[in-house]
Amino acid sequence: MGWNIRVEEILAQTPFLVLMQTLWEVLWLLFIYHTVATKYRRPFWEAIPWRKTGQQASGYLLGGFALAAMAQGLFHIFPSDKHLPIERLFTSAASAYLLAIFGICVAPFIEELVFRGFFYPVFERRWGMLWAVLLTAGLFASIHAPQLGGGWAEITAIFGVGVALSYTRGKSGSLAPSYWMHLAYNASLFVSLYLTTDQFRTLKG
Repeated sequence: MGWNIRVEEILAQTPFLVLMQTLWEVLWLLFIYHTVATKYRRPFWEAIPWRKTGQQASGYLLGGFALAAMAQGLFHIFPSDKHLPIERLFTSAASAYLLAIFGICVAPFIEELVFRGFFYPVFERRWGMLWAVLLTAGLFASIHAPQLGGGWAEITAIFGVGVALSYTRGKSGSLAPSYWMHLAYNASLFVSLYLTTDQFRTLKG
């Protein structure tokens, strides 16, 4: 019967994991909003600076595409035979589309809000821009580490991406540039996967 499903199997299902991750990130959003609006009594977008980038947005998008190209280039030069935990989530075209929607439409905004919008200014006020960049990049890499299962080349690449995003946030004084870069980076990875797997039809999973 359909009820004979072990808990381990449920926890390994892509839709369940995406749902749990979405709920977790929504909780982060609510926590940050409550902290800013209730505890510090400040307008949310004033405390989390989001200045319009105008025509500069295209430049930040190109920066995100370049980051993705460099990361993919490094993986091509230094290939790894390690089977990463995140690869097991790509079990079908449907799971890949679901992960793509989450990775492009949800993750960049929430992750930038948490790391570059919430943590970065705290670290910068206490220890300056350099340490703020490194610490937020380290935290950013640490939350992706379980997905990469000890793939140190991949974790190092994520740390490098985090450094670029945090540096952009620090130099611009706004969350919007790092968001556009993050969005373009994630979109590039999924588009690349889409093109190299015959529209998600030849996934290894």
